[in-house]
Amino acid sequence: MNVNGIGTSGYPAWYRTAGAGRNTAGTEFSGKTAGTKQAAEAGQPLVLHGKNDADEGETAVGSSVNAQTGVSIAVYKPQDFDESNPVYHVKTWDADGNMTERMVNISEIDPRHCDEIEMSAYTWYLSNSGKCPNAFMNFAGAKAYKQANPFEKTDWVSIIKDYMQMQYDAGNMKGYLDYKKLLGFITCH
Repeated sequence: MNVNGIGTSGYPAWYRTAGAGRNTAGTEFSGKTAGTKQAAEAGQPLVLHGKNDADEGETAVGSSVNAQTGVSIAVYKPQDFDESNPVYHVKTWDADGNMTERMVNISEIDPRHCDEIEMSAYTWYLSNSGKCPNAFMNFAGAKAYKQANPFEKTDWVSIIKDYMQMQYDAGNMKGYLDYKKLLGFITCH
């Protein structure tokens, strides 16, 4: 996946659904990318919010945009952040640009029953704290695999287990081990 024009407006986000020489037609993977392809062909703009949307004294931790829904999530570390009680400020924009915000207490997140916004904050925390440096990127791969409403409570442990197994079945041992590491962190929560 490739995103062009990050930090600029008016530039489209492009997608890639298959590697050179690979035929994914009729596969589960091609079905997962259909929503992204339809959104791009319909000219729906994807807006990635982040650093420029931080409140005074906050630090941008990470941001993402869901290509299927157009929902943009930005995670910030408040000025009074306390590592012993990690709470992030999360802003979410729907496809129409309507913004909502909430405080997410990382220590209260249940990866078996939380929404994409909470799981994004949790995996950004794991990545930025160095506890699991690839946590957010691995989560992003798994959430792209599961098309769901970002505001719906979801069992991310099951999704990550399924995605980890898919990596193993495909012979991608590095991917398998990366997801296994993430799974270890989120199940020992």
